[in-house]
Amino acid sequence: MIIRPVFVLAALLAFAGCAPVSQAPVADPPLAAGLSRIYFYRTTFSVGSDNGLLGTVARPLLTLDDKPVAEVPAGSVFFCDVLPGRHQMTVRANQTYTLAIATMANQSSYVKFDWGLGSLTGQGHVFEVAASMGGREIEGQPRLAATCPQAGG
Repeated sequence: MIIRPVFVLAALLAFAGCAPVSQAPVADPPLAAGLSRIYFYRTTFSVGSDNGLLGTVARPLLTLDDKPVAEVPAGSVFFCDVLPGRHQMTVRANQTYTLAIATMANQSSYVKFDWGLGSLTGQGHVFEVAASMGGREIEGQPRLAATCPQAGG
């Protein structure tokens, strides 16, 4: 019967998509001496979190020090190299969230976005995380291009 081979082929293709894909580690360019790096990232789709089913639709816009940087789709990772000191981020979708962080020379900071559409209101969370946690959560993730403000400009 021809239907059986079709089901077997469909099952094999479905399971093939579930196999882990090995990915080469992402090597970021070295941080220039005296600058700070801010990594921005948004967790990927997961049921039951702020990035759940509807949260994958939201693409909030990030500004850094009043300059537009990038939209933040689910699963995205990007970074900006900045002068050390205080920096303000604003994330806009249906609501506006702000976060100020202090960066230090020759060190990286990590800002995490959890964004959803809880009750269709565009609720989100933007917060700084410890370098150990942020580094672990973005490990191996591809980087997106961002339009960063010029360090010192």
